[in-house]
Amino acid sequence: MISSGTMVSELLPTWLTYAAKRLRSITGFVTVHPNGGDPRTLAFSRYEHVTRVASLALSLGEERSLPRSEVLLFSWLHDINRWPFAHNAEKGHFDQADDIERFTAGRLSAETVRQAADIARKRVPGLNQAARAVLLADIVTGFFEDTLFTITGLNLSPSELPDDALELLRLPVGDYAFLEELQYLYVLLNQEADVARYVRNFNSLVFRSTRKFLSDHDFLSSDPLESERFWNVRTALRSEYLEDYIFPLNNEKVCHGEMIRRVLVDPVVSRLGENAQACLTRWTEVDMVAYVLRERLVAEETVTELKPTLDYVRRFEPSRCFM
Repeated sequence: MISSGTMVSELLPTWLTYAAKRLRSITGFVTVHPNGGDPRTLAFSRYEHVTRVASLALSLGEERSLPRSEVLLFSWLHDINRWPFAHNAEKGHFDQADDIERFTAGRLSAETVRQAADIARKRVPGLNQAARAVLLADIVTGFFEDTLFTITGLNLSPSELPDDALELLRLPVGDYAFLEELQYLYVLLNQEADVARYVRNFNSLVFRSTRKFLSDHDFLSSDPLESERFWNVRTALRSEYLEDYIFPLNNEKVCHGEMIRRVLVDPVVSRLGENAQACLTRWTEVDMVAYVLRERLVAEETVTELKPTLDYVRRFEPSRCFM
């Protein structure tokens, strides 16, 4: 694996390096009120998501002899124009793929922009090999991020997740050494609040897990994006697992996603009008909360109610705890 700092600075245009830094403050949570919020939420930033995608995509690119600079460029472009609170804000308001051309503002070729937008749309026909490596990395990384965050970050026991999904992911939850690694990650984040060490170790675990998944399913020997079996696996993991077991906990019980949209995002989008996309792809979550308070769109006590409930499982469903 390669460090995130190296991957941002290496071979990227200056404007994109600058834009990437904003993703450190896009977490999906209302983390900034009052006094900076819970530091553990920084582990969930979109910046770290992109570094994980880039690590896997670069490893695939090396095996396929793809241009490193192109793989790295597409890795950062695929998520560069997220709104504050990301999916929890964008749902029903914003098509990130449609916005990429506006966001890049003529600084890239039309073909590069098209490829980046099609990665975001998960539209395979017409993607070049570097874009395919990034799309594959993004899809697969998501399976493992969501699952491993839920266990090590949110404290849900693996026994609460369906066996068939864990088997499909090739996660060895019956292996004592693997469970010890998960427990160590939980302690780093939730007991020691050592976000930096947690992120380093978490990123390593995601990388190793994604590589094992691809190898065990024989998705490394040919292009899995052309395989019906790969898309069947994705459907099973996305529609029959993540949407039923992971997202209701992550996005609603912990993040309060629907409430974020209703209480914060709807009033901001209404107030900004046609300027919403330009502002919200430039602001951080700190900026957005500051705006709603300054404009008196939301009361301070309401913002406080939106703080993430990272300890939801321990507080409200303790029988389901991992630790």
